[in-house]
Amino acid sequence: MRLWLAAMLAFAVAACLSSGQRVSHEYAVGDSQNGLTVKVHTGDTVRVTLDSTAWTISGSSDAAVLEQDGQQLVSPAPAGTCFPGEGCGTTSALYRAVKLGKAIVDASRVSCGEARVCVGAEGKYEVTVVVV
Repeated sequence: MRLWLAAMLAFAVAACLSSGQRVSHEYAVGDSQNGLTVKVHTGDTVRVTLDSTAWTISGSSDAAVLEQDGQQLVSPAPAGTCFPGEGCGTTSALYRAVKLGKAIVDASRVSCGEARVCVGAEGKYEVTVVVV
């Protein structure tokens, strides 16, 4: 029985791979990709994760190309790992590549630390996603 099940599973995997269907991928982008361009394929997902709970992710500039999947998620750092008001933790959002084109995901923040206002580019984030 196990041999038959293993053979059927192998056949199913081989059939899917030979059908020409592409497996979708999830791309992770964050602070280090600020200002850069990322190329993805239709069906792929892009997870934007920024290192601070102070960020507000504005969304996709073209939802017909890159659609947000769910709400922005703010994840504070575990209790006792940082001082209150420092914004320790992450802010993230997930997007799905819907069709060919280009979209920009941007974010902004006012606070860059406890009682410290962001200056210039510190408070801005932007990544361009090209769906090919």
